[in-house]
Amino acid sequence: MKTYQVEEMAGETPVSGYTVIANTPWEAATIGTKKEVQARRNEPSWVRVTEETGGTEVYKYAFK
Repeated sequence: MKTYQVEEMAGETPVSGYTVIANTPWEAATIGTKKEVQARRNEPSWVRVTEETGGTEVYKYAFK
C-alpha cells in the first residue's frame, strides 16, 4: 500500500486535504473524500491525488 495526498479542489484552489494509505489513487480518492469518484473531464469541483513518496504523476477525479 502507498501513501497519497488527496485534495478536494475548487478550480485550481485546494479546499481540503487528506493523507490516505491505499492500494491505488482511485481508492485513495474514495477513502479520503468518502464519496464515489469517476475520471475527471472538466468539472470545476474535483479531486487531485498525488503519491507522497516521490510520485510526480497527478491523478484527477470528479465526484459522481
